[in-house]
Amino acid sequence: MKSVILIRHVKSDWSNLLNDFDRPIREDKKEDALQIAKEIDKKSAVPELIISSPAVRTLQTTKLFCGKWEYPFKKVLQNKSLYECTAKDILAVINKADDNCDSIAIICHNPAITDFVNQYSDSSVDNVPTTGAIKITFEAKHWKDINGDGKVNWFLYPKGLK
Repeated sequence: MKSVILIRHVKSDWSNLLNDFDRPIREDKKEDALQIAKEIDKKSAVPELIISSPAVRTLQTTKLFCGKWEYPFKKVLQNKSLYECTAKDILAVINKADDNCDSIAIICHNPAITDFVNQYSDSSVDNVPTTGAIKITFEAKHWKDINGDGKVNWFLYPKGLK
């Protein structure tokens, strides 16, 4: 069995006219990431491997999760195909994951995360909000065999914790 936690980056800061890739997270929303990371830890679901989009806001989000989980940031895999990606791009990254890991986290962007949940799991969601995390389990021995039979275990998001 393999499990994936899809995590959408923390709300981004639009106060500067930076290009999309370089946009940072909003400082006042950092606590959202720490709360979601804490809830994932409480569920004993800290992943063995983290793969992140290289965009500034996703890497900042990843660092917050790594800090809460005591996961070395230098072990995070950055994958360019997770920036401006589709659900199919996320699946391609998952299909190439190391089979020595049974749980991974993918930290990236919408609408790809929401589309992935709707296309490759047993659930349908309208939107995975910023800093939302959703765990999907697949009955597969190998990551390359995952193609759409996922079961959503839980769905966490900041407003749902309050």
